[in-house]
Amino acid sequence: MDNKREYKLIIFLFFLNLISVKAQEFNKKYFTSIITTLSSKKYAGRGYVDEGMNNAAVYLSKQYAKNNLKYFEQDYYQSFNYPINVINSAELKINGKKLKYGIDFLVKPSSKSVSSSVELPFYIFNVAKYKQSFLSKWYLRKFIEEDEVLQKNKNIILPPLKSKIDSIQQYYKGWANIYEKDDNNDRAIFRFTSDKLIASLSQRQSSISEFIINDKFYTTSGIDSYSINADFNRTFNAKNIIGYIDGNNNDSTVVITAHYDHLGKVGKTIFPGASDNASGVAMMLSLMDYYHKIKPKYRMVFIAFAGEEAGLLGADYYVNHPLFPMKQIKFLVNLDIMGAGDKGIQIVNGKVYRDQFQKIVEINQNKNYLAEIKIRGESCNSDHCPFYKKSVPSFFIYTLGGKGYYHDPEDKMKNLNLDNSVNVFHLLKDFVNSL
Repeated sequence: MDNKREYKLIIFLFFLNLISVKAQEFNKKYFTSIITTLSSKKYAGRGYVDEGMNNAAVYLSKQYAKNNLKYFEQDYYQSFNYPINVINSAELKINGKKLKYGIDFLVKPSSKSVSSSVELPFYIFNVAKYKQSFLSKWYLRKFIEEDEVLQKNKNIILPPLKSKIDSIQQYYKGWANIYEKDDNNDRAIFRFTSDKLIASLSQRQSSISEFIINDKFYTTSGIDSYSINADFNRTFNAKNIIGYIDGNNNDSTVVITAHYDHLGKVGKTIFPGASDNASGVAMMLSLMDYYHKIKPKYRMVFIAFAGEEAGLLGADYYVNHPLFPMKQIKFLVNLDIMGAGDKGIQIVNGKVYRDQFQKIVEINQNKNYLAEIKIRGESCNSDHCPFYKKSVPSFFIYTLGGKGYYHDPEDKMKNLNLDNSVNVFHLLKDFVNSL
């Protein structure tokens, strides 16, 4: 073999080996299996119905054990309690059509149980006079006085509202709150909207129930039947799952976090939460899989939080009950919505920790992992926030792109594009190794 051919063979074998090493570092089969499992029907949207969140906690603790993580106390669990309003089921029939929960309508998460078995008259909210009320204090006072009389002891229909003035739109969305002071036994509010329906949770139960309905079903007379079955659980027990891997230097700690809870199940409708945040948990576990095989520079702590969707409750509990001194945390990386990446990633707190942000940008430029890395300032929109408030250096990283099924029943594994997950993994791994 001549020298030129031998040189080409060596180069080819080198790159083949490089590809093989990278494939071993990121186990995509493992990554996708975690998302598929956590977003399956078995875990009921990892919420408050059918033991969804608790069953997910058991599954994750087994993954921690599989990756040989150590625990700080007697096991991986950190238990805590919080109140939650659980919407077990909700039904709505308009003009003979049974609407689909999460697709055609939602209910306000603080709603109490209510049923159309108690017949009440309907009051049609006057949208034109509502808009007029913003012209002066006199119009506002007059409108409120009239509304106060007309809506008493009636179901309320809030028609679709279109306005170019944001404040008018926002006040309208919250108008139902005004009725909380009233005697609301067995009555409901039906608000029709063109906004995307985005489900959420509540830690309280209101005195009134509200249906939020796609405005294509708007009617003033065709609400045939409705019901909500809700339970207020004052002491729901949830668990953070926490473990660690020793590093070459255990005086400093790098923390990787992701919340594993989601919105759960309402009736037969499941909110699978494949992107939000089974994907974030899967990326965290993929990093765990890597570092349990290749000893990290610093001690690595992995925390899967419960209660994020109800208000960052797991993270907030942890920072007030830490399992090791938080001053040891060199950096925290919180992963939420790792189910895309075709348009790059966004980094919250990038404007706060400029040096670390520049480091991850340079890694991406040198290795051409992702299309773009966008920068944001501080924002209390995920589990990094309670740590940041305690002066822990932290990033919240989420992927950009995808179909955008946020808090939607269609946030399923089949709707994710995971082509960029291997590059997201390597970028995160290289960043952590650079700290």
